Amino acid sequence: MKKIKQFRSQLEITELLKKAQYISNEDISTAVYIAGILSKPLLVEGQPGVGKTELAKALANSLHLELIRLQCYEGIDDTKAIYEWEYSKQLLYAQLLKGKIDEILSGADDLSSAMGRLKKFSSTFFSEEFLIKRPLLRAISSPEPVVLLIDEVDKSEPSFEALLLEVLSDYQITIPEIGTMKAKSIPFVILTSNNARELSEELRRRCIYLYMNMPDSPRQMEIIKTKLNNRVSAEFLNMIESMLSLINAQDLKRPPSLSEIIDWSTSIASAGIDKDNVSLSSLGSLLKDSSDQQKAFNALWKSRNH
Repeated sequence: MKKIKQFRSQLEITELLKKAQYISNEDISTAVYIAGILSKPLLVEGQPGVGKTELAKALANSLHLELIRLQCYEGIDDTKAIYEWEYSKQLLYAQLLKGKIDEILSGADDLSSAMGRLKKFSSTFFSEEFLIKRPLLRAISSPEPVVLLIDEVDKSEPSFEALLLEVLSDYQITIPEIGTMKAKSIPFVILTSNNARELSEELRRRCIYLYMNMPDSPRQMEIIKTKLNNRVSAEFLNMIESMLSLINAQDLKRPPSLSEIIDWSTSIASAGIDKDNVSLSSLGSLLKDSSDQQKAFNALWKSRNH
């Protein structure tokens, strides 16, 4: 089975991700490195908006691999995650077979002989020709390695994790009507979780684990600079850092995530807004609670009048 390229070091991963506009750190690059060496899934936990999903996207981008994403949600099952049968196509095949039944049975001497002939055709009903491949099956069926993102696995029911275990352990899927389909290539699997519920020990044991914290201020500024294609000045970054420090010092109901900080910085840069003309509306991409917006606006207003 084919695998993704073997990384030479954590530094190589850091540089690869940076080319895809993802600023890694030692913990992230080391976890990716170990997952690659051991060909094991990487389970990334952390608060929403810290860059978990973006890691999978950046890895696929930097390695020029297809990204296959399975978005988890309450009620997801094998028909959405693994496979389902294309019943309309099966029905059409049955109608075509019905029209040929006399020709097929022509010359059959007895019931046993007739049943033998029909059996050859009936097996076609449950073959890959009639199989709709969902993300998990697509990933292990791919002739070339892919990055498989199982996003927000904590939103699914615990019973859904049992469906994942065979794929994550042995990179194979058992379909009762066909048998076991083994991977043609080993995908690089990244699972993300926002800690909405505790994941099972069985799932955790099969993964390399990474807890992704909110980046510290210097890394946030480096991320912003990278996302804005290095088109911003040091003065702009200092201004953003100063305003964020002041905003985060307030008693916020919902502190901004990294993705919201990036959106806000982009909007500030595009609109030419600075700390002297920040309005409530310009905080809409950063803070998603009206009381938080008012607290931040008041704090920024006071700071520019001192």
